[in-house]
Amino acid sequence: MLTQQTFINTNVSQINRIDFFNQQIFNIAFGYNFTNKANHSWTYRPLNIDFRRLYNRSASFDNTLQIYPFLRYSFNTALVMGQSISFTKNYVNPKHPTRQNTFKFNVEESGLLWGRLKHILSPAGKDNFVKKYLKEFVKTDAEYSYTISHPKSAIVYRVFAGVGVPFSKSDTTLPFFKQYFGGGANSMRGWPVRGIGVGGQPLAAYNSNVFNDRTGDIQLEGNVEYRYNIAPLFSNAMYLKGAFFVDAGNIWNFKNTRADGSYDTTQFKFQNIYKQLGVSAGTGLRLDFSYFLIRFDMGFRFKRPDIPLNDGWQFPDITLKNLFGNSEANKKWRYENFNFTIGIDYPFLLFVFHV
Repeated sequence: MLTQQTFINTNVSQINRIDFFNQQIFNIAFGYNFTNKANHSWTYRPLNIDFRRLYNRSASFDNTLQIYPFLRYSFNTALVMGQSISFTKNYVNPKHPTRQNTFKFNVEESGLLWGRLKHILSPAGKDNFVKKYLKEFVKTDAEYSYTISHPKSAIVYRVFAGVGVPFSKSDTTLPFFKQYFGGGANSMRGWPVRGIGVGGQPLAAYNSNVFNDRTGDIQLEGNVEYRYNIAPLFSNAMYLKGAFFVDAGNIWNFKNTRADGSYDTTQFKFQNIYKQLGVSAGTGLRLDFSYFLIRFDMGFRFKRPDIPLNDGWQFPDITLKNLFGNSEANKKWRYENFNFTIGIDYPFLLFVFHV
């Protein structure tokens, strides 16, 4: 049975990244949601316009762009005009109803069709708004998760792969708001959000006033999480649960971002995947109120892509002093080896696009 919905989404907002830059956002999208069979859903956007203006850039932010070339190309005022399509399938094996499969696939483009406006609006090569800011790229990603549930526990496997290809010669990377990122409550939990990568790029020095967002055109990630019940609390009004998890992955740029073409540690190369793969593991507690869940996760970095020695493998010096101490040495250890996150609901919830 075919069901269909038409939608128009708009968004106007203002963001102030204190000490770095301000950002104005305008977005409008027109599209359709439809299902052609049970547990299959599609979303098609024939029109998606997204304009992000960066201004009031601080001296420290501009200095960071000079230090890290890969940021110089992605963090700019940019216009996206294109279309996208996404597909989601959920499947529960009737012979094994405790096992659930979810698959998602997305494709998005900008400038391939609407980019023809640049030529129509630019007679004799004259500059204009579209020609100046429009980005041309194709981006696609796929995600698969497999859940095995038991009465008091569950194990979840998840893999994700995504790649974006910039087409314009003047663009070395995708615009930053269309790039992938890792870290935080729902990704590589040993790193803060946008904290891992790019490739083998080293961490910014501890306590340095440097813009440290890490975003890239390619992302590979795999996760395993074992969830278990601990005990009911407050007359079953809430359930205390726990988890153990392992996350592995990283982000990379598609092209070489160095102007001189020299070796770029941020560029994806098949021979460097293992060396530049990050691995974190940890444990967490969940407070399950039935209608929502609060999650506390502690992740430790056992393989750092920025360390060449032993391909990045290490065993962090996990001590109570390093975890809770207030000295500069303890704070530096936490910055380089550990991350604590608070999240809402379970990780790896499937969304349409990374933004």
